[in-house]
Amino acid sequence: MVAKDSAQANANQQLQTLARTMADRLDQHMFERYREIQNVASLGPLQTVWSKDAAATRTILEKLQASLPEYAWLGFATPDGVVHAATKGMLEGVSVAQRPWFVDGLKQPTVEDVHDAKLLEKLLRTSPDEAPFRFVDVAMPVFDEHQVLAGVLGAHMSWTWADDVRRTVLTTQDTANAAELWVSARDGSLLIGPADHKLDVALLTEAASSEGVLFTDDTSSAPMRSAVVATRGQGSYPGLGWAVVARMPVAVIYAPAHQLVLQILLIGAVAAVSASAVAWMLAGSVTKPLKALAASLDLIGRQANVTSVERQHGSLDILQLSAAVRSLLRRVGSAEASEQTANTTINALQREAEDQKKDIEQKILRYGADLHALQKLADTDSMTGLLNRRAFLPFANDAWNYYKRHGRAFSILMFDIDHFKRINDTFGHAAGDEVILAMGNIISAGIRATDKVARFGGEEFVVLLRETDEAAALLMANRLREEIASTIVTAGQQKISFTTSVGCAFGTSSARDLEDVIQRADTALYEAKTSGRNCVAMAGVAAESRRTAA
Repeated sequence: MVAKDSAQANANQQLQTLARTMADRLDQHMFERYREIQNVASLGPLQTVWSKDAAATRTILEKLQASLPEYAWLGFATPDGVVHAATKGMLEGVSVAQRPWFVDGLKQPTVEDVHDAKLLEKLLRTSPDEAPFRFVDVAMPVFDEHQVLAGVLGAHMSWTWADDVRRTVLTTQDTANAAELWVSARDGSLLIGPADHKLDVALLTEAASSEGVLFTDDTSSAPMRSAVVATRGQGSYPGLGWAVVARMPVAVIYAPAHQLVLQILLIGAVAAVSASAVAWMLAGSVTKPLKALAASLDLIGRQANVTSVERQHGSLDILQLSAAVRSLLRRVGSAEASEQTANTTINALQREAEDQKKDIEQKILRYGADLHALQKLADTDSMTGLLNRRAFLPFANDAWNYYKRHGRAFSILMFDIDHFKRINDTFGHAAGDEVILAMGNIISAGIRATDKVARFGGEEFVVLLRETDEAAALLMANRLREEIASTIVTAGQQKISFTTSVGCAFGTSSARDLEDVIQRADTALYEAKTSGRNCVAMAGVAAESRRTAA
């Protein structure tokens, strides 16, 4: 029973952890896609392009699609519902006015749950044997430079990415556990899992209001232990009410406990048989003298004059036993005292060993915590908590080596706060620290999970963008610059606004090493400073086309 209880407790924890990991991965992925579409829809430099230049809009959308293949379709529709520009020209000129993503996207940023392809089914299908296409939609209202509604930017993401996430999560588990993962919509229908199965909505409601629900499903031929964990959304992404079910056969959970019980039974059976055989062999030669010896011992304490036993005759063993018992009775008093002293000494030694063991374990824990703290101090900037130069360079060198081997593009962005000395002189160094903290928070929140940001010192920040071409890097740099320029920092009673200049450089074959790329970004930053500040300068481009003014 103890082994089964322990096995079930371990399985419960494993299933809850597996389901929570899957739910968090789904939320993280949807948040990143939601934020990407929202960022593209709000970019200032594109406000004059959306509804005026279909070719330019199509180019932007196709570059975004190339950065993440799961974008099956990206399109921009004007307020009347007609697709103005789309990737590969699909559905251009077609009305989507009745589609839910367009209707809701006209009002506010929206995300639509998994659904079958309607208009795109025939355009995307390459073989009649392919499974039906299913999408998750993200839509954002787009405004022109006069803040007038220009249309809706929509993205259809292939639902196959969720199954890729499921397989990735399961690879971290022991395959012998036979665990499986389902994903349920808020109405209980399964988005990943058997199509004929449906979850109880009350069960999903309970999971959404707690850390998860555990239950055993006895409806199938093989009972399954299951954990249900609800997704929670992330950041600006509100979530779609999905729930993740992690399942494992009860037989697999209890298999180790059953095996342990079987081993104990086998060992006990072997021991019993062996003992019976030995007893049978000794019974004939030992039983009679032993009975006589036992009778003599029984008289001790019953008769006052009996203090020892008679000598027994028979085998040499019986003679030795008889002599030993007689000697034992003579020494019993001293033996008892010696035994008590020995037990006291053993107990004292055991307590001392336990105390030393606990002391060693505590020291090991303290040393581990101290090493972790020292590592963190060595790798992070003490003010912002970001990477420092020492910790940043291994990531950057990895991107450089990957570029040299496979030709995969990467970029270096270098940010520097404009007139930072004037901020310190006017508002004080404490206010300057608040500005640096705000700058670091904006940059770290605005980049992807695969990118890295570090504070190189003072008011200077460096960003590594992996798998990024020139157009995407410039979009990122200008978006961050605009967000920084629109930020107001409150320091005491003071309201402080500030701007930044950005230098941008790309990994090229002409660079000798990573330091050449960083130096080119630093040179571009200097040119941005000398070109009027609050702008982005790109290394290796003519001054007239390099600068994008605020």
